Amino acid sequence: MLRVLAVDDDPIFLRALERVLRSRGHGVTTADSGEAAVAAVRAQRPDVVLLDVEMPGISGLETLTRLTELASSLPVIIMTGQTDIDVAVSAFKRGAVDFVIKPLVDTKLFGAIDAVVAAQTETRAPAVATLVGESPAFRAALDLAVKLARPDINILLSGETGTGKELFARAIHLSSKRHAGPFVAVDCSMLAENLIESELFGHEKGAFTGAVARRIGYFERANGGTLFLDEVGNLSLHVQAKLLRVLQERTIERVGGGEPQSLDVRLVSAANVDLQEAADRGAFRTDLYYRLAETVISPPPLRDRKGDVKRLAEHFVERYASRFGVPVKGISAAALARLEAHTWPGNVRELEAVIKVAVVLAEASVQPEHLPRWRAESASALATPSACEGLISPTPTEPGPSTAGERVRIEIDFLAESDGLDLKALIGAASEKVEHAILNAMMQKGLSQALLAKRMNVDPKTLRSKLRKYGLDVGKG
Repeated sequence: MLRVLAVDDDPIFLRALERVLRSRGHGVTTADSGEAAVAAVRAQRPDVVLLDVEMPGISGLETLTRLTELASSLPVIIMTGQTDIDVAVSAFKRGAVDFVIKPLVDTKLFGAIDAVVAAQTETRAPAVATLVGESPAFRAALDLAVKLARPDINILLSGETGTGKELFARAIHLSSKRHAGPFVAVDCSMLAENLIESELFGHEKGAFTGAVARRIGYFERANGGTLFLDEVGNLSLHVQAKLLRVLQERTIERVGGGEPQSLDVRLVSAANVDLQEAADRGAFRTDLYYRLAETVISPPPLRDRKGDVKRLAEHFVERYASRFGVPVKGISAAALARLEAHTWPGNVRELEAVIKVAVVLAEASVQPEHLPRWRAESASALATPSACEGLISPTPTEPGPSTAGERVRIEIDFLAESDGLDLKALIGAASEKVEHAILNAMMQKGLSQALLAKRMNVDPKTLRSKLRKYGLDVGKG
């Protein structure tokens, strides 16, 4: 049974949806607006959210953004009467896990919900099963994490963005004596400065303007389990002092409250900057650093995990082929060679994004033409032309006319000067090029617009508008 939050401004549809969900044994909470949905998630986090797109007030997509900022791992399934591909692209960019079209077909709706159940079951599987990799550097870090999971010591995960620090934190929780308790993940970089104390420690009703009800903070939600503070280096010195006091006294006081609340929380934190160096220059409290870093584990970057690119790529192909329901199996040797030649500045997260798109474009298996053309990230990458052949494109080019057997290419420009990979920005920048390339390739098959619209499940008017936008042939009926 799941705790489902159903959000729609149509009361008749909402009641019908509630009945259907309860018939399957799910617990249901309803909300008739985006504002009500955000408040409901703040009060008690559900297991999954069913969210309508078209609502008065804040739209469904804006609500989705707020929900994913509030709880980054919260599964949200979008419901809409629109078939426009732009809506789907925007929803996935903002963090939706699935997209169902109204009027809802029970099998599709429950299939989407069952996928959420399967994903949650996967996170409750044995800790090491959720982490893919056999390279010596990766196994050493994971073995240390599992070994240190049992004793109640604070662990700092240090390393580059995209190396899987949250997965390591979950592995630590699942391998600990607290595995039956809650695991609460908080991205400190997403907390508004004026609300951080309320978010972490909670507040009492009337504590400040807008505090219309008591709020339970992240620390209390994690009581009896593990609290994961990601990007902890983003906390201000003022909040760092409060956090230090909580760790020392094992109690919290809600904002506006005077009664201390006892805590039984194991803290795992993460940073993609050197916190010890930050402490040395006064940007991070030294006393808090030593509290957080009773031990330090550093998940290695993907470039240092020999052999794991192949393992991870195959894992992601299998995952997304199953999720998207496409008959893609495996990855060719040529495509794998290109992946292994790349330096992966965005680490595993970047590889996952590349494979996710490649699976959508592939037919039987992932081939080189389904992968982006990367620029070399450094002079050393240019030192061995054979290893980089096919990866370096001096300037991105617009998709040209395709032959019947040609695959769609996506060219993504990872900027060498970037400090890290911004996945949302990357997908946003590439989405129009992807759409252009797909439409261009489909048009080369000689299909009529009516048949093409039917195959792509889009309204013919919408298709015609997009073809005109990209300068493609709009003369075919």
